[in-house]
Amino acid sequence: MSSIFAIAESGLAAATSMLNASASNIANIADTSPVGAVGAYVPRQVKTSAAPGGGVVAQAVTVKPAQLVTYDPASPLAGVKGMVDTPDIDPIAEVTNQLAAGVAFAYSLAALQVADEEEKQALDMKA
Repeated sequence: MSSIFAIAESGLAAATSMLNASASNIANIADTSPVGAVGAYVPRQVKTSAAPGGGVVAQAVTVKPAQLVTYDPASPLAGVKGMVDTPDIDPIAEVTNQLAAGVAFAYSLAALQVADEEEKQALDMKA
């Protein structure tokens, strides 16, 4: 497999990881589990770095601080003042991350398709 294919595939994998992390954050935006409790949701984000030989390496990391105190007196987990712990997730930033992941996926897929077409042309010239 040529390096173009490896680079494009690493881009596809990174974009998929970004979309998965963002979708998980949005799905758990209303989690009111106390900080440190078993099963409490911890927001994640994907950091990318250049891979040796080309492409990218994606790694999901925990967002710090993971929790935010919000006012929700109706919650059964609310304290005396009506405050509960919720994940510190910005829905606008998450939608932006999802759109960026979609664009990155599309570009990586286009690069994969172009590399495939070039390989087919090279094989046709050999024949």
